[in-house]
Amino acid sequence: MANSAEIRITDAILEQYKNTCIKWDPVLRQLPIRSAGDVLKFFVMVNGLRGKKLFGAISGNSQFAPFKRDRKSKASVDIDYREIETFHGNVIETFAPVDYIDLPLAYDDPVITEAIKKAGSTLLVLAQLVAARGQHIAQCAFTGKRNPDGDTTLDICDGLLTIADKEIEAGNISVDIGNLYKVSEAVTKDNACDIAKDIVFTSNQFLRRENNLMLCPTSFAYAFHESYLLTHNGIPYNQQYDQPYVEGSGKKLTLIPVPELDGTDKAIITQKSNLLCGVYNSNDATSVDIMREGHYDLSMASDMWLGFQFRTIDPRRLRIVDLVA
Repeated sequence: MANSAEIRITDAILEQYKNTCIKWDPVLRQLPIRSAGDVLKFFVMVNGLRGKKLFGAISGNSQFAPFKRDRKSKASVDIDYREIETFHGNVIETFAPVDYIDLPLAYDDPVITEAIKKAGSTLLVLAQLVAARGQHIAQCAFTGKRNPDGDTTLDICDGLLTIADKEIEAGNISVDIGNLYKVSEAVTKDNACDIAKDIVFTSNQFLRRENNLMLCPTSFAYAFHESYLLTHNGIPYNQQYDQPYVEGSGKKLTLIPVPELDGTDKAIITQKSNLLCGVYNSNDATSVDIMREGHYDLSMASDMWLGFQFRTIDPRRLRIVDLVA
């Protein structure tokens, strides 16, 4: 007697996953961005951008002078445009629902909300797979490098450090201009405080009066905290150990350790309003779709557009820190 073949992915299971995608499509499209929130919260989101958009930094030259009846002068307004471009990326991945039969519905996840957890295992499986893409988007924000033939999120578009490196090579970011700082010695727990203060004191006076973030590798932040403790002996341990501000900045420079910058030896001093993240993931062109892939597997596909840019690289708004001596 011949053995009968059994298709594990039944029509009912396939339909269940398809219906879940349709019902929860907006949530599934937004989850990758939400799960990258630890990084993207420092960016201005440019939503609905597919292609290119120009952002202008405007500065003017106009002033009063002592009164003269016949006084005339020429005023000027300069607009420095920078272009952000989003690039098309997609994902088609297979997964086996049978692997998640015993998935606990009450496990804790900071991104996937209670509403999703209570919706059942089908949505929870899809949500977990989609949310996992966020960590790669967060990394791309800094170290992405556009490669149309690549196979990872890092290949979709240039991240901020890649953009900065190109501007350094072009001579638009430099020590002489004032939007680049290079350390003169290796950063250690013995000198990190002094280096941080020197960065503040040598920055453009207009940059110094902004409420700035210093997005830096975690190693620099740890060295700074150790250095602060060693140079401020009167501070009770664990009360001000994690010193968030650089002394001398008037609490206008906050250290933000960013794991995605680890291994780069670069830091970025600027304001949230100067960091742009372009995203297009809000219509049918980016919807999540499910197909049967085989006896055990389903295939999930979705699209999005992604891009990053500085609004301006003017030394009054930005300074790149090279931490390699």
